Amino acid sequence: MDLNEYDEQKLINTGGALSLIMLIDKIRDAEGISALSGLPKDYMEELHAELPPHIGKLLSDVITVLLKRINVPDNEIYDVTGKIHEREVQKMFAWADNYSVKETRRIAREEGLNEGGAAKALAIAKNMLKRDRPIEEIIEDTGLTRAEVENLRESD
Repeated sequence: MDLNEYDEQKLINTGGALSLIMLIDKIRDAEGISALSGLPKDYMEELHAELPPHIGKLLSDVITVLLKRINVPDNEIYDVTGKIHEREVQKMFAWADNYSVKETRRIAREEGLNEGGAAKALAIAKNMLKRDRPIEEIIEDTGLTRAEVENLRESD
C-alpha cells in the first residue's frame, strides 16, 4: 500500500487503529508529530472506544519506533506509550504541541555537561586537597562551595 496516495484527511476519515498507524508512518521529522496532537477529538474518542488490547500493544510498538527514529528521549516515549496502556489515547499526543527534539537534546546535553562538570570539579578538588592547597583556592578554582570542599576533606 502506497501511503502517498492517502492524505491525512482521507486516513482520518477511514478511522480505526490502522488509520492512526498509517498517519504515524507518514511522519518523517519532529515537526510532523505536532500534526498528531491536532487530530480531531471525535477521531481520537472513536479510536479510544474501539481499541482492543492487542492492537494497543501494536500501536505502542509503532509509536515507539517512530519516536526513536526521530530521537525522542526514552522517558518521553514511555510517557506517550503509557497513555495507550492507560486507555487515554486522546491524550497521547498532547505533549507534541510546541515540542522540539532539538531543544530536548540541547537540554539533555546541557544537563550532561553540568553533571560531568560537577564530577570534574570534585575530582580536581580531591587532588588539590591531597596537595594541601588552601580551601579558598580550591573554591576559587573549582566553583565548589565551602561545604562541598569540607565534605570532601572529611570523606578522605
